[in-house]
Amino acid sequence: MKNYTENDIRTAAYFNWLNSGCQNGNDLQNWNLALQQLAGKASASKTNLKASTSKIIASKSSNKTSTAKKKK
Repeated sequence: MKNYTENDIRTAAYFNWLNSGCQNGNDLQNWNLALQQLAGKASASKTNLKASTSKIIASKSSNKTSTAKKKK
């Protein structure tokens, strides 16, 4: 099982919030859903959201690596 950083969870929760129409008051639900998505336990109805969240996190990770290589 992969360990995710708080920033990974925060990013996934943010996209859950966006996909829910930016409704306030659901922060805990968005956070818990993000944890489930990152752990691969999200329901089938959330599969597309999970895939897009994973792509975003992977993209951020590759950008960090590219930036680190440029600095050297």
